[in-house]
Amino acid sequence: MSKKRNHALKRKKSRVPQLLRIAAAAPPLSNLVVLLCLLLSGVAEGIGIASLIPLLAAAGDPAGANQSGLGKYVMTALDKVGLPHNLLILLVILIVAMIGKALLHMAAMRQVSHAVARVGTNMRMGLITALLDARWSFFVREPLGRFANAIGFDAMRASEAYSAVANFMAHVIQAAIYLGIAAAFSWKLAGFALAIGVVMMLSLSRFIVISRRNARKQTKRTTTMIGRLADVLVGLKPMKAMGRQARFAALFAKDIAAIHLSMRRQLSARHASKVLQEPVILICIGVGTYFAATLSTIPLAELLVMAVLLVKTVMVIGKVQEDLQAVSVAESGYWSIYDAIEDAKAAREETSVGRVPTLKKGIELRDVSMAFGPKRVIDHASLTIAAGEVTAVIGSSGAGKTTMVDLILGLHQPTSGQILIDGEPLSAIDVQKWRMMVGYVPQELLLYHDSIMANITLGEPSFSRADVERALRQAGAWDFVSALSDGVDHIVGERGGLLSGGQRQRIAMARALIHQPQLLILDEATSALDPKTEAEIVRNVRELSDQSGITVLSISHQPAWMTVADKILRIQDGVVTGETPSSLPKVASR
Repeated sequence: MSKKRNHALKRKKSRVPQLLRIAAAAPPLSNLVVLLCLLLSGVAEGIGIASLIPLLAAAGDPAGANQSGLGKYVMTALDKVGLPHNLLILLVILIVAMIGKALLHMAAMRQVSHAVARVGTNMRMGLITALLDARWSFFVREPLGRFANAIGFDAMRASEAYSAVANFMAHVIQAAIYLGIAAAFSWKLAGFALAIGVVMMLSLSRFIVISRRNARKQTKRTTTMIGRLADVLVGLKPMKAMGRQARFAALFAKDIAAIHLSMRRQLSARHASKVLQEPVILICIGVGTYFAATLSTIPLAELLVMAVLLVKTVMVIGKVQEDLQAVSVAESGYWSIYDAIEDAKAAREETSVGRVPTLKKGIELRDVSMAFGPKRVIDHASLTIAAGEVTAVIGSSGAGKTTMVDLILGLHQPTSGQILIDGEPLSAIDVQKWRMMVGYVPQELLLYHDSIMANITLGEPSFSRADVERALRQAGAWDFVSALSDGVDHIVGERGGLLSGGQRQRIAMARALIHQPQLLILDEATSALDPKTEAEIVRNVRELSDQSGITVLSISHQPAWMTVADKILRIQDGVVTGETPSSLPKVASR
């Protein structure tokens, strides 16, 4: 069963209402302040509405002879606080109550606006943190477009979902207070208003289901499209070179058409729900008002207030229905980013805080095996990588060279056997500190659309321009960088497209060297370079190792590395054997 399907089933079976779970995305204190302000706002409005009765009575019946029910209760309350029953006092009470209601409601909505922004911010930060803490194997299985969509579109809709839930809570509180005041007038009035609301919500609930279903389809299609777009843009050059980009355009057109259909159905359901609310409300109110006016003996003042109260109560219940509609549209985005965060948290990498690592003796693999499912990639490997030396690991593609590097870095755990750093098991040392001692240059370089300095420092403020220059010199890149008009501030373009392959490689090397690592790992780092450029980089690395004593582990099958390596390890069918440069067959240079 897929993880998304599993998440959906868990939510369906959960006893905690989904609306409350979305509301819980904001801090509890923030929600408490909102609820308190809304309650006080409703009470203030109730006082204002109640004051209308004696106000209208004082205008049309100064003697109060025809007052009944709630009107008499209001007059009694005024007597207890020592206030006269004149128009001015009643008008002041009404104005103060309405102003108080408006101010309290504004305070609640201001708190909601802060919480809405905080929900999106917290979910974005939560996703980024969870992704950075996840195991490397998690990213091999997950499409990166899912997270790109989650941190942008879904996070925005998560904020909208919380906003809709907050409005829902506000209108539910308002409706409850109105119903309470209506019950004080007459339980029949309260029952009639509630019945209208129930009829309206039941008759329009179908549109909520349609909106929710199509919102989920839209989220799924958008995630798929963004993931596909990210993959296509990365490899667009060869697709254009072969004239095959039209096929991708057709795929995108299919996704966009599906998104268009989902959005159209959502909007149609929302508009239909809103349009049909009005006739349902007016028909019910019209019927109720007719019978109240013709058959009731209620005084005119109270009858007018009851009519106002009935209209406001039913309209608020209508807003509750609209809020549910808005939640149904936005909640798929909330659950999408929520599920992404939970999946990343479930894949959290467990790194023990052990001894501080050192690299003075070397690295040892002792009878290490590694399997992915039924396939064994490393088979009982035992080897030593001496500190301060250049070790080359050779083998055919898929032989397990990169897997061995991942094991040394703790990115994968061996199926059996032990990895030791200066005689200490990797499981017993602080893995994060161990990785901070490593400089890593992969085969697939990734330079960001930023300056050379930013690409080398990766935004770390502790690195100075002098540190950048030192790393560039060690990588053999200072000559070409200093010749640029902007120097280290030169923008490299998207994925380093404004630099040559050799220049990109040297920038990546400088990035790996700036923090002065004790172990430099080059994973097929020169396989795409021409022989001259490769020879220059190999010579630079050899000189760097001789001068600084840095340990170098080069994963490559190129002869240039074999001629400078102190030790050569061959991996074939998961088995590791030692080689010497003289024992290797002669390989023609490229």
